[in-house]
Amino acid sequence: MTSAIGNRTRVSRGFSIIEIILVLGLIALAGSLMIANFASIADRGGKLNTEESLRAAIRQARFDAASERTIVSLSVDKESASLVLSSGASFPLGPEFGENGQSEIRFYLVPPSRGLSPYSDPEQTKLETTEVLFAPDRSSSPFVVDIYTGNGTPARMVFDPFSSLRRSVE
Repeated sequence: MTSAIGNRTRVSRGFSIIEIILVLGLIALAGSLMIANFASIADRGGKLNTEESLRAAIRQARFDAASERTIVSLSVDKESASLVLSSGASFPLGPEFGENGQSEIRFYLVPPSRGLSPYSDPEQTKLETTEVLFAPDRSSSPFVVDIYTGNGTPARMVFDPFSSLRRSVE
C-alpha cells in the first residue's frame, strides 16, 4: 500500500493485526473441532457394536476372497464369542454371544430368483445356514442376518450380494 503524506511516500508491507487475529481464530476453531472429534472416537475404546463387527467381518471376507482368489466363509464361533472367517480373521462380539450368553446371530439365505424375476421377499426367508460364503468375484448369495439380543424382536439385516451394504427392506 502506498500513501502520500506531503513529500514522503510510505510503503507498508506485511499483515495487519486484524488479519493475524482472524487467522489465529480460524486455526483455534479448527483445532478445537479436531480435538472434539478425536475425543469422541477415543471414548469408544476401540470396541465395535455387533452390527459394526458384522459389517467389518463381511468387508474382510469379501476382500480376502478377492485377494486370495478362493471362497471364504463367515460363521459364528460360540466358544470364542466371535465372527470367524475361514481365512483366519476373527471379530469379537462380546460375552453375551458366547456359549452361556443369551444373544446369538443367525444367517439365512435368500432363495435365488428365476430368470429376470426379482428376489423373493427376504423378510420371509426360512433357509437357515451356519455360514455365508463369499466368492472371489466379491459376490455372495443374498443373505439375511438376525441378531437376537435376548430381549425384544431380533434385528434383521438384509445384505446385498455384491457389497457389504444393507438393503433397505420396504
